[in-house]
Amino acid sequence: MAFENFQEKQRIAKQKAVLRDYFLKHSGHALCLSDDMTFTALLSATLKDLAIQGRLLTTIPDTVKTLKIISETFDAGKKPVLLIERVLDTVGDTSFLIRQFKDSYPEMRVMVMTTTADKDRIMLLHEAGADNFIVKPLSSVNLLDKMADTLRPPSPIRQLLDKARSFVSKNIGNEALKLTQKVLEIKPDSAAGYVVLGDSLRISGNSAKAKVAYERACKYSGDYLEPLQRLADLAREAGAKEAQLEYLKRMDAISPLNAQRKVEIGELLVALGNTESATKIFDTAVSRAYKDAIDHVAAMAQKIAVSLQESDPVQAEKYLRQCLDLKGKNLTVDDLATFNQLGISLRKQGRWKDAIVEYKRALGIAPNAEGLYYNMGMAYAEGNDSEMAIKCMLKALSINPNFPRGGAVLAYNIGRIFSKGYTKDKAMNCLEIALQLDAGHEAARKLLENLKKEAEEADSPH
Repeated sequence: MAFENFQEKQRIAKQKAVLRDYFLKHSGHALCLSDDMTFTALLSATLKDLAIQGRLLTTIPDTVKTLKIISETFDAGKKPVLLIERVLDTVGDTSFLIRQFKDSYPEMRVMVMTTTADKDRIMLLHEAGADNFIVKPLSSVNLLDKMADTLRPPSPIRQLLDKARSFVSKNIGNEALKLTQKVLEIKPDSAAGYVVLGDSLRISGNSAKAKVAYERACKYSGDYLEPLQRLADLAREAGAKEAQLEYLKRMDAISPLNAQRKVEIGELLVALGNTESATKIFDTAVSRAYKDAIDHVAAMAQKIAVSLQESDPVQAEKYLRQCLDLKGKNLTVDDLATFNQLGISLRKQGRWKDAIVEYKRALGIAPNAEGLYYNMGMAYAEGNDSEMAIKCMLKALSINPNFPRGGAVLAYNIGRIFSKGYTKDKAMNCLEIALQLDAGHEAARKLLENLKKEAEEADSPH
């Protein structure tokens, strides 16, 4: 255990070194567009822990001001990273905003905060230009890891490709070709390398060879959307509607939540005389847009509920139930946070049994969500049912053994519940983790000392 703790400390130190390099040597600056006060507080604390003088974070109060603040940050000689919520109550899904920001500032890294790891949703965000994703809730260590992975200095191959892309943007095809050929000598299966090679050939007037390069990129990366989009663009320019349609359909299979692309597919089907198929995909596009609108309203209701949770949990419950009712039968893992908040609101009213009913309902959507078992264990503990509370915590740890490392309070709560039964060795382990994450957690320290004392007394001869 001591060696594992040492390794973890060394790993965290390396991740912090990456962020210090970004903020100090590269004039980095974090921009945060979020209406989640818990997350912004965690981000602020994580950056403060780097012990760097000066302001490292700007929180953006209004989506309308985001582009202006990004521009001002670049003008000040800073290199911003944007952290943005996937859903904001003012605009709903922010995919279109991300695309706008990346189109204006392609060199800026964009990290999206989301409550889901759903592949289709992630693909849509990646297509919009997101560089990495933060699945909430998370700990300061998780956030540190995500930021370090995103802001790590680019590899030599990445640097060559970035330089080649800059030549492409300036229509200097020959220089771009030289650099991409170097990349492909080093890494012959580089899908990104073949995309830039195709771009270089395309601006040099060789569309046929560009098509071959894009097809090679598809071969080396089956779920890489960029070469398919390039091929669709080439087909459109050549007036080859059937080929364009096939490329768009392949993209739709990889990233099926892009409503605008479905409209484009439908328009091509109409042009090719297949009105029946076009109508079906138009209906799918409208349904997608309708679902996004519902998500927007639900996000607003959820935000209202969070603001009321401490002062009026009864009203918070009302808005959270409205949020879930809006989704109807379309509840997904995206909605786990809403179920968790509803459970908390019910527990604040002393209705721990009702909270357990909601957690079990959520388990029907996500049966392996360790956070739900944790919250259910907390509810049982509030009802003084230690046996069921321990079972829930054991289930949470069986799904994710590293779950206690998500935060000192979380580790302490699991340890406290384990201390009530036969799992005292596990209790001490969790309490030690709590103290690793927060050396000043006195309740964890006191309980750990008591458990160690009890263990020593039990082992001593009578």
